[in-house]
Amino acid sequence: MARVWLLYLLVPALFCRAGGSIPIPQKLFGEVTSPLFPKPYPNSFETTTVITVPTGYRVKLIFQHFDLEPSEGCFYDYVKISADKKNLGRFCGQLGSPLGNPPGKKEFMSQGNKMLLTFHTDFSNEENGTIMFYKGFLAYYQAVGE
Repeated sequence: MARVWLLYLLVPALFCRAGGSIPIPQKLFGEVTSPLFPKPYPNSFETTTVITVPTGYRVKLIFQHFDLEPSEGCFYDYVKISADKKNLGRFCGQLGSPLGNPPGKKEFMSQGNKMLLTFHTDFSNEENGTIMFYKGFLAYYQAVGE
């Protein structure tokens, strides 16, 4: 019984991070989406997803769908990618559009076995008085041998 209780205490500590982050259990591949995808994402929201692959592998990430409110400098709504204590970019807009800074089909690669995606939205999605409905993003990741 003591072993089960110890396991009950240790498992959350292994997978949880402070500060509103969402850890993803270690897998060799998977997907990450904005909240409610493919429906419009919520306003006034921020979360960080921590992608972790097994030790000895790197994380490769590519966006399949990307539809965020565009803005100069991606100030309003954005996805920020970081790995190895480095910022790999801040992105907004739509795939195939010159507005904002969409990631396109670029592959993002970590040097270590973790990558962080911070998804941030401001208080509204309005353009010239019209409420816009942006669907967010869908990204795939996979573990790549070093």
